[in-house]
Amino acid sequence: MPVKLARIDDRLIHGQVVLGWVPVMKPDRIVVACDRVAASDWERRFYASCVPPETRTSFFSIEEAAQRMASVEFVDEQVLVLLESAEDAFKFVNAGVPLKEVNVGGLHYREGAIELLPFVFVTPEERTYLRELVKRGITLSAQDVPSNPARVINSLVV
Repeated sequence: MPVKLARIDDRLIHGQVVLGWVPVMKPDRIVVACDRVAASDWERRFYASCVPPETRTSFFSIEEAAQRMASVEFVDEQVLVLLESAEDAFKFVNAGVPLKEVNVGGLHYREGAIELLPFVFVTPEERTYLRELVKRGITLSAQDVPSNPARVINSLVV
């Protein structure tokens, strides 16, 4: 499977991804799996403009991203998949993508959210989606940037 890293980050493509993860992981492609962004021409153009030219960028709905990951389309590529929310990660896995691990990189404070870590805040609904991922045997690894240690947070969401 071409998914080198699946990352939940409510900011999608931003500095930590472009300056932190891309130089370390050296993905061939970034796939943004987000229904909202896939439907927005200006957001696709904006996010694509932030990525180094040597890294291809694709924008798909969650369902289409899952279908493409299951096909041979990206079989020769290393892909960094960005998901905007815990719900999107659940939908991506539920659509048939067999992930072993999901990086929880940034879920920021919003009303009703509680802090699990300084960069991970979850609402009760998001916690439910994360719990479902854990039930499927997926490791949730919280790590904002690659230079910081990863922390398995499965026990924080169950």
